Amino acid sequence: MITALFMKAIALLVSLVIFIPVGAALEAIEKTDAENCLLSATVLSDLHMEGTNPERHKRVGGVLYAAEKADNDLLLLLGDNTMNGQVIETLFAYGLVDRFFDTSTVLVAPGNHDMDTSENTNGTFETLQKRYITMRNAFFGNSGNKVYYSREEKGYKFIVLGGEGRTGEDGKQIISDEQLNWLENELAQAKESGKPCFILNHYLVYGRNGGRSYAAFNIADQNDRLTEILETSGVRTFYFCGHSHYGVNDDSVQTTNNVTYINLPATGNPGNYYPANDECGKDGIGMQMEVYENKVVLRFRNYLTGQWLEGYDSYVFELN
Repeated sequence: MITALFMKAIALLVSLVIFIPVGAALEAIEKTDAENCLLSATVLSDLHMEGTNPERHKRVGGVLYAAEKADNDLLLLLGDNTMNGQVIETLFAYGLVDRFFDTSTVLVAPGNHDMDTSENTNGTFETLQKRYITMRNAFFGNSGNKVYYSREEKGYKFIVLGGEGRTGEDGKQIISDEQLNWLENELAQAKESGKPCFILNHYLVYGRNGGRSYAAFNIADQNDRLTEILETSGVRTFYFCGHSHYGVNDDSVQTTNNVTYINLPATGNPGNYYPANDECGKDGIGMQMEVYENKVVLRFRNYLTGQWLEGYDSYVFELN
């Protein structure tokens, strides 16, 4: 049986081969108010690491290499970390994460590409899901046997949701009653703290990020109940998702009731759809999050170019 330590060692060695930093050393990514920041994180989605794609290796490695310079408390990955859910792709992606980050500070959500069957992947959804969970646990210190879990970091609750299948006719994310009941309970616990809660899911909530959420394959089969749970919990919630591959525009961050919905572009893809301008549709885009006593700050950044996205680099949400 391959141990977690051996698996991580192999992945780390592989990462040294597939990505070699070139050029001048990167500058640090400064916080807006470092002295008072209580928690910070880099948020990335849709790395789409592909086994036979050297450009993807370079792109994902470059993003993680740059994101390390933010001196964060957490790295949040929103799914589709691989292109085909293959073991080698997972070793590539997780090896690079392990190389630049303390893996105990990484929270990872599953995407459809991480577990779906395809012509490039052998096995049933159940088999691939089990493999995903095994490798996630080995690299990031999780111990559960579900795709969903929660963790407290610096007094703040982080909730990771995950698809337990996909509907065949339109590719909706399947979320079980069991998972939704669990989510409801987690939010009830979070309410007692009086602090904001942060939710990671690969899929969008229908109608909550403009037109990018309307395609059937972007939403959950239990969308109405999921929305009701989120927006009636009484918890100030930030819901991060990816999957759409839309570039950054005015629909990327929207607040409804007590929930701010944030949809990120595909970090690892060569391009994203329907950007507000060319810079907002390129690869390499992710987000910096800063949590303060009375506010949460969100800033879109292209980690490959080292630039904040003009017009989308200062979302400030006051906390009651």
